[in-house]
Amino acid sequence: MMSLKKVTLRLWHPECWSIESTKDHPGVCLVTKGVFKLEKEVRANFHLIAESYDALKEYMDDIRNYDRYAKEVYIIGKSDLEADIHARFPSHATFYDKVFSLEFMPMRVSISGGYEYWTILIDEEKLSDTLNRLLEIDGIDVEVLSIANLKSFEDEEEEDVVSQISRKLSMKQKRVLIEAYRRGYFEWPRKTSVDELARSFGIAKSTCLHHLRIAESKIMKKIIEELKDKEPHLMDIKTSAKYLF
Repeated sequence: MMSLKKVTLRLWHPECWSIESTKDHPGVCLVTKGVFKLEKEVRANFHLIAESYDALKEYMDDIRNYDRYAKEVYIIGKSDLEADIHARFPSHATFYDKVFSLEFMPMRVSISGGYEYWTILIDEEKLSDTLNRLLEIDGIDVEVLSIANLKSFEDEEEEDVVSQISRKLSMKQKRVLIEAYRRGYFEWPRKTSVDELARSFGIAKSTCLHHLRIAESKIMKKIIEELKDKEPHLMDIKTSAKYLF
């Protein structure tokens, strides 16, 4: 029976528009939304996320300075700290053919701080051979950040995260959470205490606290897993630590 592994890679290759532009502008992240090969060129859609308005403006002002790596770059839309970008590249100058000749399925690619972060699916039986072939490609630098079992395709689908969290919480946990929120338990300073919450439900303080802590743990785990999967550059301590402040 085939078993799939979910692998996260940090990858660098030369003369890449997205790598070079994010290296000079660490306050922005690009998420690939689609890559297509049309005859002698490759076209790609990116979603840009900026950490600040200054970072977004500086990137937009500077984007034309990377024309040597691309045929055309179009800004499709801009809203708050995000934007959509469509770009055209000569196929011989891209990484497209080299990567897609290997036996894996790219699920998500983000670019930040001068590196590409790939989340890919590989057949467990071909894992070692595929990674070795990738590492042997001339002119690129690859580091494996994580290898994990693929639990379900739910991890890869664009599903409402609230729905995913809701399924993991019991009705008791949901009721305690909602009441805690309504009474200001999560505000600072807190407007209510665990004792008051417990009395309102007619349960022991320890039981109320248990429901809160388990629910908080499930919520945080899901949100952090979602962040880690969608933006794997955030867990790359080697590069991200330089841009924290």
